[in-house]
Amino acid sequence: MKYLMLTLISFSVWAKADLTTIAEKSQWMKTGRADEVERLCRDFASTYPDKVTCNIYGVTPLGRNMHYLVVGEKLGSAPVLWIQAGIHSGEIDGKDATFWLLREILSGQVKSNPLKGLTLVFIPIVSLDAHERFGKWNRPNQIGPEEMGWRVNSKNLNLNRDFGKLEISELQDLVKLWLKVDPILSADLHVTDGADFQAEVGLVTAPTSHYGQTPLHLAGSVLEKELIEKLKSKGRKALEFYPDFEDALNPKSGFGRYISPIRYSHAYWSEQGRLGLLVESHSWKDYKTRVRTHHDVVLSLMELMQKNGQEWEKLKNHKEDFVNKDVILEQKHTLKSREIEFEGYKYEVYTSNVSGGKVIKFFPDQKETWKLPFYETFYPTLKVKAPAVGYIIPPAEAEWFKNKLKMHGIVVENYEGQPLQDVFVFKASEKTFAPAPYEGLHNLTVKGEWRNAKEEIPKGSLLVPINQPRARLVMLLLEPMSRDSFLSWGFLNRYFEQKEYMENYVMELVALEMLKDPKIKAEFEQKLKNDKKFADSPEERWSFFYRKHPSWDQKMDVYPIYKL
Repeated sequence: MKYLMLTLISFSVWAKADLTTIAEKSQWMKTGRADEVERLCRDFASTYPDKVTCNIYGVTPLGRNMHYLVVGEKLGSAPVLWIQAGIHSGEIDGKDATFWLLREILSGQVKSNPLKGLTLVFIPIVSLDAHERFGKWNRPNQIGPEEMGWRVNSKNLNLNRDFGKLEISELQDLVKLWLKVDPILSADLHVTDGADFQAEVGLVTAPTSHYGQTPLHLAGSVLEKELIEKLKSKGRKALEFYPDFEDALNPKSGFGRYISPIRYSHAYWSEQGRLGLLVESHSWKDYKTRVRTHHDVVLSLMELMQKNGQEWEKLKNHKEDFVNKDVILEQKHTLKSREIEFEGYKYEVYTSNVSGGKVIKFFPDQKETWKLPFYETFYPTLKVKAPAVGYIIPPAEAEWFKNKLKMHGIVVENYEGQPLQDVFVFKASEKTFAPAPYEGLHNLTVKGEWRNAKEEIPKGSLLVPINQPRARLVMLLLEPMSRDSFLSWGFLNRYFEQKEYMENYVMELVALEMLKDPKIKAEFEQKLKNDKKFADSPEERWSFFYRKHPSWDQKMDVYPIYKL
């Protein structure tokens, strides 16, 4: 009797579970809040206990539990597909789309069973505190839903600018989970900004064979091609690029591929040696169309995982040998293009009476097909020689770097050096501090080169070996000229600031004495003659002498990490 009652209670709970989203119930006018995600996560798991688990991977700064679902095969038994939504929580289409799709699949409405042979890890809302900053005008460049979340988290930081620097607790927890489940393919579901056009979704696959020939690059191109074909068969108009005009006010300027830095999710996953995908539904389509588009994208990814997942899993064992080799870290597209046909709308560019600037206006009721240039060949903009052994981090910086690198799954070892050791040292010949902060940090751009030197390597130093699976990621984070290195973000600005000074009245006397040296005098007079900025600046003229004086700080502008 007791067993029967428990069974009836269990059946009653199952029968009452409503797995329909608020979005569906409102005829795609609204989206649900955080409590809906918690309820659906729990109810999917209780309704389909053999197929779904509901889990928590962290807590937001405002104390909210961050939920994720594991659906399909048990973790560790099949290739993993990672789907995340709401990292920009105003762009929340992917949450409603994936819950809708899961209900269809698990209830048997999708006869092909696209979950067979794979594990889906689904994070409905990545930026949860931001999602609960709910409002009607949080996304003015978007049609629907009636209210949506905000772009940045409770600390006013953008989570999809943080994958490289990993400063945000929500991202640290997310990456920890990502490393644990180790998906071979990960997709980040967004909504575009920008122009108006006919396509429903733009896709950016990372990496592809357009800028590399490793097995991962080749697999990325297969994913891109087959995904476009899948979506076309489902009636979706999809682009294999982010639809951002080369010149925002001139659609005829065309489009180009680009390689994102690792601050963005899809680029970060790619540099971790996995397949990454940025999915951008088009903001000027209505909410129902956008949700349906994401539904079809996720379904297509499941189908492609069933077809290719086992083969893609083998890519995890591929390791490039970077030791002492020239490595291309950054690339841009060339001016070489091919012509494509693009389905757009009639438009006009006019001068605004409000601002006096140029404004573009689209006419969605008047379709046009344009022939445009498409740029997809690349050239290297940053090539760096990898170390023979690795990067040495002295004790003064060891703890911070060790914690940060381990968050990325990077191997870090203790290193006991010698009193004097042959290493390479980087000194900046040029440096530019950003005039304004970005994501709360003052970025720094440097130019310079690594040079041979003998340095003391103190006890307590660390070695980041280059002979490890995440070698490219190591270089992107530690090479000073890499645009998403810890240096470029501004974490090491103090090494590029002047800390000691010489008073001008002292400098004047020092300069007069130094001018007695014929070589210094000739060099000074040559700069006066050829460099007007130098000639017009008392500070630069005094600095000329100070930098040649024995009191000048020889460690200024020197990167505090060595190459071995």
